[in-house]
Amino acid sequence: MISLLAVLGLLLLTALVAGVTWLSIRNSRRHLARLRQRAAEAARFGWYLVPPNPWLLDVAGRLYRRGRPGETFAGDFRGRGMCAFDYRYTTSSGNSQQTHHVHLVVMNLPVALPPLTLSRHSGLRRSDFELENQKFNDTFRIACLDNRYASAVVHPRLMEWMLYNPGLEWQIAGNALVSWGPGDFTIADVVGRLEVMSRLVDLIPPFVLRDYGRPVFR
Repeated sequence: MISLLAVLGLLLLTALVAGVTWLSIRNSRRHLARLRQRAAEAARFGWYLVPPNPWLLDVAGRLYRRGRPGETFAGDFRGRGMCAFDYRYTTSSGNSQQTHHVHLVVMNLPVALPPLTLSRHSGLRRSDFELENQKFNDTFRIACLDNRYASAVVHPRLMEWMLYNPGLEWQIAGNALVSWGPGDFTIADVVGRLEVMSRLVDLIPPFVLRDYGRPVFR
């Protein structure tokens, strides 16, 4: 004969499974609603869902580590091509794993340029070379194989501008200016980031585009 304790245990287990299932369904519905809302907001800017770009996934993998893409939207912003996509990657620590949610925003450049990455100074790794603005050197780190090219791109006016925008980290990857941030993107955040990135592209001197740039064939 089944004991009362066993019946209560079975009921408790059933309630627990039902609760977990309900939470999973609720979270899934909320996530789907957020995606639909984001797609509707993106459509107002003429941005639409596109398949993930393998080349940009390689860029994301080098910035973080190999992972998988989420939704990708592409279109134009102030006459320049753009895209934004969510990205997931996993890190391991002992017996535990953690999945990280980040996003990348990309703006097209008129030419393909040599690679250059500007990130916030971590305190562990400094730039291989320093520029004439010490506050900038203390705030940011530059990774670039050509010091002369890096100095041409990150000129004094751009350094001062970056000190007013210390939250922006970016990378020149071919004909793309790439920026990134934590969490899944929102359309409002993408618009704000693109505004700043557009100003950054305008600050790249014309002679840099002429002397270091390579044509982009479409």
